[in-house]
Amino acid sequence: EEDGQVRTDAEYVWVLDPIDGTKSFITGKPLFGTLIACLKNGEPIIGVIDQCVLNERWLGVVGKVTTLNGKPITTAGCSELKESMMYATTPHMFAEGEESDKFKQMCHVVKRPLYGADCYAYAIVASGFGADIVVEADLGLYDYCALVPVLEGAGGVMTDWCGRRLTLSNHETSKGRVIACANAGLHKEAIAILGKSWTRP
Repeated sequence: EEDGQVRTDAEYVWVLDPIDGTKSFITGKPLFGTLIACLKNGEPIIGVIDQCVLNERWLGVVGKVTTLNGKPITTAGCSELKESMMYATTPHMFAEGEESDKFKQMCHVVKRPLYGADCYAYAIVASGFGADIVVEADLGLYDYCALVPVLEGAGGVMTDWCGRRLTLSNHETSKGRVIACANAGLHKEAIAILGKSWTRP
């Protein structure tokens, strides 16, 4: 993360975030994690979420079921957006204007918005622990590449706000706006709010 990008045009690219959730880390909240991703031709194919405080490690590999400490996991999730529990790291991550307005619409539709879990929120959704959706913005590649295989391997869906896949090549288009859902039904409802009427890419 801090050393920038090297050979991003290579067939295999590693994306590392040593401490995802820096503010949680420096203030003593044990929800930070280490994120490790491997991309093949720009597509995330392996993802690791490691939570050293709770001794939990999620491993997602394309074509395989995601595991938590070696045991298979699956998303649960409700069937309707109005019943869902939605996470975001902070409401202040959304830029004023359309981005913030879209997030506020989501807050009005879901059962309850929750804040402050960083990468751990995605792990909760993947594990079927009770959270259904994560909506965030202003993320770097290192913030989300590892999360994609973990969510998808558990049965979830993770894209940008317009429903596009999260890849190395479309990061500038997606602008770090991501959504992770426990199932395709919730994802369809959510991107109808987040992506349908955007006036810019």
